[in-house]
Amino acid sequence: MKLKRTLGIVVVIVTVLALTGPAMARGSSKWRWWQNDEIVTQLKLTPEEIKELDEAYVESRRRMLEIMGRVEAERFKLEELLSRPKIDAAAIRGQNRKMESARSDLAEERLDFLLKSREVLGHERFQKLTEIQRQWREERQKKWGQNRKQQESQGN
Repeated sequence: MKLKRTLGIVVVIVTVLALTGPAMARGSSKWRWWQNDEIVTQLKLTPEEIKELDEAYVESRRRMLEIMGRVEAERFKLEELLSRPKIDAAAIRGQNRKMESARSDLAEERLDFLLKSREVLGHERFQKLTEIQRQWREERQKKWGQNRKQQESQGN
C-alpha cells in the first residue's frame, strides 16, 4: 500500500515537473509553460485559457506553499523525536504518519493543478503538450550525451 502511494506521488511530481520543462529548456525565465510563446502557439492557447491557467496556478501555488510549510514542520518534529537520547518508537511512527500525510496532501494539490491543466487543454492539446515534453527531454538527453562525449575526448 505504501509503495503504491509512494509511486503515485513520484509519478505526479515527475509529470508536473515535466510540464514545466519545455518552458525552462527553451530559455524562458517563466516556470509557467502556458506563458512560453512557442508552446502558446503550438497549443493555440487563447488569452482566456492563459488567464484561467494563471489563476489556477496562483491559487494552487499558494496552497502548495502552505502544505510545504506543514511538511517541514512535521519533518522537524520527527527529527526532534529521533534526536532524543531515548526513542519512543510509537511516537516516531505516529509523527512519521503525520509527515507522510502532509506529503500526500502536497501530491494531491499538484495533481489537482495537473487535472485543471488537462481540463483547460482538453485531450488533444494535452497529448500535444506531452509530446512537446517528450521531444524536449530527448533533445536534452542528446545534448547532455554530446557534452559528455566532448568532455571525455578532451580528458583523453
